[in-house]
Amino acid sequence: MNYKKLINLYSMEESHYQQQITGVILAGGRAVRMGGQDKGLIEINGRKMIEYVIDVLRPQVSTLLINANRHQMEYAHLGECMVVADNYGNYEGPLAGMLSGLHNAQTEYVLFVPCDSPLITPNLAERLYTGLQTAQADISVATSPDGKLQPVFALIKRQLLTALRQFLADGERKIDRWYQSQAMTVVDFADSPDTFLNINTPAEQAAIVERLQAS
Repeated sequence: MNYKKLINLYSMEESHYQQQITGVILAGGRAVRMGGQDKGLIEINGRKMIEYVIDVLRPQVSTLLINANRHQMEYAHLGECMVVADNYGNYEGPLAGMLSGLHNAQTEYVLFVPCDSPLITPNLAERLYTGLQTAQADISVATSPDGKLQPVFALIKRQLLTALRQFLADGERKIDRWYQSQAMTVVDFADSPDTFLNINTPAEQAAIVERLQAS
């Protein structure tokens, strides 16, 4: 599959939903299994991993933010966009990054993706938005071909900012539990398995290098 051609195709088709969505790339974790490296800045075939994510996500949204707790100047330069740190706690997990994204967004919806999945499908935003509207939900979350919830691939109404802030203030951290407490729907991405390929180990890094070279 030629991902660059797909990206260009979707970028040519302006849709009204795009203007209502802010994209947030989550790059604020510790990456313990990768030896503490900042995963978004790991090089894949001569490019920073987050650059692949930026390329595929930017045409799908009106505004792009990066959630990062270190190397913020480098991220800002790569993405030419606002970089926002967690504004709750210290490396409290993806919900803290989502809280920061919801806080800084100016649109009705916020699309979240991780920084370490360079093969995201170019219609992620469209499908999550359609699923959310069809179900009249407040959160739509992707599921992978095996039926598992992929919680960091999600479209969330910005109006849930207060609810998420209270959830964290109550000492809760589990993303699945927060989703279940809200009006959530799931969207099946069984036809886009590469979207959920990510890098947590050097072996996974090597596998994605090979996949990108073949695309």
